[in-house]
Amino acid sequence: MSVKLREKRGKLYLDIYQSGTRTWEALHLELTKDKTQNKEIWHIAELCRSKREMQLLAGAWDINDPIAGKISLIAYLEKYSENYKNPSMVKRCIHYVKEFHSGSIQLIQVTPKWINDFQNFLLKKDTLSRSSVSFYAGIVRSALKQAVSNEIILKSPADVVQRISAPEPEMVFLNIDEMQALAKIVIDEPYAMEVRRAFLFACYTGLRISDLETLTWGKITTNPMQIIKSQEKTKAPTYIPLNKSAQALIVDGKPHAVDENVFNFTAHSRRVSYTYLKAWAEAAGIQKTIGWHTARRTFATMALEHGADIYTVAKLLGHSSISNVTKYAKVTDKLRLKAINALPEIEL
Repeated sequence: MSVKLREKRGKLYLDIYQSGTRTWEALHLELTKDKTQNKEIWHIAELCRSKREMQLLAGAWDINDPIAGKISLIAYLEKYSENYKNPSMVKRCIHYVKEFHSGSIQLIQVTPKWINDFQNFLLKKDTLSRSSVSFYAGIVRSALKQAVSNEIILKSPADVVQRISAPEPEMVFLNIDEMQALAKIVIDEPYAMEVRRAFLFACYTGLRISDLETLTWGKITTNPMQIIKSQEKTKAPTYIPLNKSAQALIVDGKPHAVDENVFNFTAHSRRVSYTYLKAWAEAAGIQKTIGWHTARRTFATMALEHGADIYTVAKLLGHSSISNVTKYAKVTDKLRLKAINALPEIEL
């Protein structure tokens, strides 16, 4: 695409070449015999040409802001990383963008073909798993989606490109026998016992590690005994009743201040707690690699297997929809068997 100034019989026009077609547009500017005045007329014509070029560019690339759209993709990704939950992963994605496109490509120059070629480039890298390819391509997609939200582009060029499907990760959760095996292991070390107590409590409540770290006695009511937790995104309260096993893990008969933490994780970092979890599982004879999120998955699958409906489990986990809970229903054999056994019999 090009937009050039042309003069014909003293009148100025725009010579526009776009998508294989050439058109002329009159600027309604006419040169005079005064050289000083003509210089000003040419200056005005150049401003018109530049503005028309940006208008056409905006239409061609679906951009709202032609000036902002000229920022390089790498620069936009760097800015995008500032508010990303894990900036280092965006930095890694930028590394692959630079490796794929050695030059500086502008945000408005990113086309569906570029997205498709970038994905294929990632797929050919032996050092990346399909899950990693899906993740890094997803970062670029998310950044472009953000550019739409920022009204820099009207639509993302990635919308018409098929996503790289990633294999579903292994869903590690514990069954009741494994939970019992863990409960029987008692380690004579205060921090290890605190990790044990918090993990088992999470298996009965579905709390995240961040929730366990900030859980205070003021968030627990006694009649009935339950946790009242405010969701970070919606600020809506979630009520999590505590059964006898959960209560036994925290009730010690002592008075507690409302701002006192139920669990004490200040002695060591989270990374250290994972080391304790690993050693604890090995001592219990469990071959699975467990982490704090294993407890949350255990809670979800155990609740579903014992009759809780998927909507209730979603609410207890703090999800506004069931989409994040359906994955738990897929991994348990008991639910599949229960569904089959619930089918009516016929006489044969």
